[in-house]
Amino acid sequence: MFFLDMDGTIYHGGTLFPTTLPFLEFLRKRGIGYAFLSNNSSNSTEEYVAKLHRMGIETTAENFYTSTCYTIDYLRRNHPEIKRIHLFGMPCIRPEFTAAGFEFDDKTPQAVVVAFHRAFDYDDLCRTAYLLRKGIPGFATHPDVYCPTDQPTWLPDCGAITRCLEVSTNTKLKVLGKPDPGMLREAAGRYGIPVEQCLMAGDRLSTDIALGKNAGAVTCHILQPGADLVVPENIHPDFQVNNLGELQRIWEYV
Repeated sequence: MFFLDMDGTIYHGGTLFPTTLPFLEFLRKRGIGYAFLSNNSSNSTEEYVAKLHRMGIETTAENFYTSTCYTIDYLRRNHPEIKRIHLFGMPCIRPEFTAAGFEFDDKTPQAVVVAFHRAFDYDDLCRTAYLLRKGIPGFATHPDVYCPTDQPTWLPDCGAITRCLEVSTNTKLKVLGKPDPGMLREAAGRYGIPVEQCLMAGDRLSTDIALGKNAGAVTCHILQPGADLVVPENIHPDFQVNNLGELQRIWEYV
């Protein structure tokens, strides 16, 4: 089974790479399962389905596993006592937590969850910091410090917000998402596939490829200059290609 990062692998911002649709069709014809694995927790699964539909990719919610999904699975598996959370995140992901049985409590939560929030004001940040400073345990959906975009702007991501909160409160949050190997193991488990029979493809060595290596999967690095602000050492993918078309040509001979 193939797990594909999204931004930087199948598209960039709002632009679909020309090799994406042929590659997905190749997988379908070969009977190879695939799913999209994203750290970006600023969109709901339904929004991702709609975005890919606009790009010409017909898919369903079952084809996605995001850092929001993993945060929910992690909390339910490792902290079943946590039912009430303070969420610093986009309103669109709240229904996913509600569906999983969580309640939102901004006064006496049992945990703080920090996601990629693109619409917060300073009071949101201050309330989250206050709860962390009081000793409420904190969880961040993923470590990315910036989000790629094809627009003339720069997008500080969840990792940057997390560091701000940690520095200002002198606390540490549990950071989930890629490259935590649990994310790929949980995703593979949803499809009943051993992680050793999976391939993880993505453009960031520090998250996508490190995830695959940490979990024991085959890895393919999609070269995108500047994807990693700091290029990590000792992370060596099994394959390295310029785009999914090159990965397709490799797989034709496997």
